[in-house]
Amino acid sequence: MFLDFKFVFFGSLVTLSLIPLYIYRKEIYKRFSKKGNLKVFIKDLKAYLTYNYPKINFNFDIVEKLDEKDLLKTKQILIIEDLARQFVYFEYELSTQKGVPKEKLWSSYDQNSTLHKDNKFPIDWPQRKEAAWNREEGNCNRCGTKTKLVDANALLAKQMKNGGGFNLENVVILCNDCARIIKSQNLEKTKKDLNFLDKLMKKVSY
Repeated sequence: MFLDFKFVFFGSLVTLSLIPLYIYRKEIYKRFSKKGNLKVFIKDLKAYLTYNYPKINFNFDIVEKLDEKDLLKTKQILIIEDLARQFVYFEYELSTQKGVPKEKLWSSYDQNSTLHKDNKFPIDWPQRKEAAWNREEGNCNRCGTKTKLVDANALLAKQMKNGGGFNLENVVILCNDCARIIKSQNLEKTKKDLNFLDKLMKKVSY
């Protein structure tokens, strides 16, 4: 009987101690979320960006400007939006690239490298794209991210209207995001639709 009384007594104490936690659970969550572990999040972002976008040197200066009162989620989103801005406005110009060893070229290469009057792409354009992609080892020339051949974009460094031909030195390989940025007439609108932004947003704590 004595043991039963002690069990009930201590059980009641535990229950009473949990009631305030339940009542103020939302406030406790808010306080925890505001503090959070932003350092771990930033460390993860830096590792991810260095590995996947090695040609862009991202900075995290925005962290110093964040309001400490904000929730962790809010801070994460602000950081990611700033990284997306850096990605979009990264200075880059299409330029001629190194060539490919002659032994890797095909019989019709020279003939089809010259710009024709109709400005049509040569029949061996897919072969040229693949050769340029292999030259870059599948990496985007702008950001350095790995891209599959089927997803890669092959652009001309010197446009046809300016006399650019189809020689491999004039073919530049870009990922989908970078190609969209290069072609964009509205960078702010383009920024919202990038795979880059979608991938980073998946790292936000919800």
